[in-house]
Amino acid sequence: MSISTVDTAPSKPASTPRFNRWDSPWFNPKFLIGLSMVLFVMLMGVVGPFFWDETLARVASSPQNLPPPWAPGYGELAVRGAAPVRPEVVTMPTRRPTAVTTAQTDSPTATTGRSSITGGNPFAAQPTAAAPSTGSGSITGGNPFAAQPAATAPTTGGGSVTGGNPFATQAAPPAQSATTTDAAAAPAPAQPAAPAARSNPYGFGAPSWDHPLGTESNGRDMLAVLIVGAPRSLRIGLIAAGIGMLVGIALGFTAGFMGGWVDNVIRTFADAFITIPALAVLIVISAYVRTISVENMALMLALFAWPGPTRLIRSQVLTLRERGYVQMARLSGASTPDIMFREMMPNLLPYLAASFTGNVSGAILAATGLEALGLGPTRIPTLGMTIFYAIRAAAILRGMWWWWGFPILLLVIIFTGLFLMTIGLDEIANPRLRGAQQQ
Repeated sequence: MSISTVDTAPSKPASTPRFNRWDSPWFNPKFLIGLSMVLFVMLMGVVGPFFWDETLARVASSPQNLPPPWAPGYGELAVRGAAPVRPEVVTMPTRRPTAVTTAQTDSPTATTGRSSITGGNPFAAQPTAAAPSTGSGSITGGNPFAAQPAATAPTTGGGSVTGGNPFATQAAPPAQSATTTDAAAAPAPAQPAAPAARSNPYGFGAPSWDHPLGTESNGRDMLAVLIVGAPRSLRIGLIAAGIGMLVGIALGFTAGFMGGWVDNVIRTFADAFITIPALAVLIVISAYVRTISVENMALMLALFAWPGPTRLIRSQVLTLRERGYVQMARLSGASTPDIMFREMMPNLLPYLAASFTGNVSGAILAATGLEALGLGPTRIPTLGMTIFYAIRAAAILRGMWWWWGFPILLLVIIFTGLFLMTIGLDEIANPRLRGAQQQ
């Protein structure tokens, strides 16, 4: 017989999560990390001038081609100096030219006047000093291994074009007059020796902490260029995406809520603009615009930034207009603008914010592509124009990685921050994603 025991201890109620005022969907870690990365780039233009001189971003305001002082491999330049090694000038021993006033003495034995183009028999013995050669000379120099005639009996024929035997002892010069010109006593002109091996083949200057990120070939400090250029590149994306989102919100809400022929017209225009190759058209427009500023660049990008948001917002409005609170607003006599922008729009704010960050990334990418082709603002430093100047000056082949590396790094930070913001806003707008993440 088994006896079952019953646990009489009171069961603890299920623990319910306590309310936390910090427990808000807006405190999404992905959103906060991305926001901090974007704010870092934005604040570079605000805080940067307080600790660094912005005027160093101008052309010819700094030494050229200085590598970062903290980078490995450039310590020898600081010791040896920035100037490349110059070849030393040495004096080579040369013969002193003399002016001959008297002709050479005639030979006692005249030559027969024969000569050989090829030098005759190269293995035959050369004439001795007592019997000078009877030929006038050899173009190839004759036998190069035979002994040269003595100085007492010089040959009476013509000289050799190639110089004769280079290994034999040269004959003594003929008797000359004691009278010489003043040029004979003058020292021979200095001739440069072969240049010494250069330890700085690319012509980099000595790194200095006055330019912690180095300089480029136009004489601009890279830190100043980044402080000035990064916020401007971000501002181009913000302006272009902002204008595109405003137009998209107006057209998308109108088409989605009103429907009918208004929806058909707006949808047709949006579909037609999406099929246009925006980059090709922007290249043509930028080529014809003489002066391009940050605002002009943003306006050109905004021309093709509205069709995407228009279609996306229209699709969301089509689902929201059938909700109960929208029907109640209609029955209460609210106007169409009030229903669209006061009742429906607040429910779409996280979605609109996520779409806005995506459009900012697209606008910055398009602007950087145009600037890398040389079609951006030439007088204002931006990240894309910095990359263009680096490509034009062959910075990759010259090993100037700091010229193109730092702008690309900032672009990576901007795109990564905007991407994390988009993901975070998507989780904020969609409770299902938050629930799946918690599970």
